[in-house]
Amino acid sequence: MGLISWIGKGLKSFFTPESFKTGERFENYVRKRLFTERYFELLQRTYGYNVRTGNYVDSSNPDFKLRDRKTLKTFYVEIKFRKYFYQGKTAWCTENQLNHYRRCNHEAPVFVLLGVGGLPHRPKLVFLIPLRVANFTELYISEIKKYMIHPRKPVLSRTLWRR
Repeated sequence: MGLISWIGKGLKSFFTPESFKTGERFENYVRKRLFTERYFELLQRTYGYNVRTGNYVDSSNPDFKLRDRKTLKTFYVEIKFRKYFYQGKTAWCTENQLNHYRRCNHEAPVFVLLGVGGLPHRPKLVFLIPLRVANFTELYISEIKKYMIHPRKPVLSRTLWRR
């Protein structure tokens, strides 16, 4: 790697907001640990921040588009990390985003993968929630606790499609 390239990467990291770095770290964890290459083919991944413009790069799709290697079904995963639940709930999207995810859900099923607590690369709690359940901009732990998955074990086809 040349000096100019190295400096460019350093500047990008310096100017990228911490929230986007956290999101990217959690997405990397999800791909490496939960939706692994062994079980799921990555068809599309959305990248989030353009340093030159200082803007979030809004994609037409959720974070990952995957294909289940066992069933060959295609689906989307919107990935969110939160530090904690506040008063038993957390906001996971805006109303506009929710409407967009609903439209995507007509093309292929959309799941929300929510990590809460710990660190983005080692969350304490992980939930895999079908969009039909995540039908509001806020998620209540009392409503989603049955969608909790093990934070260190890969998602399997049967786990995904029984939701």
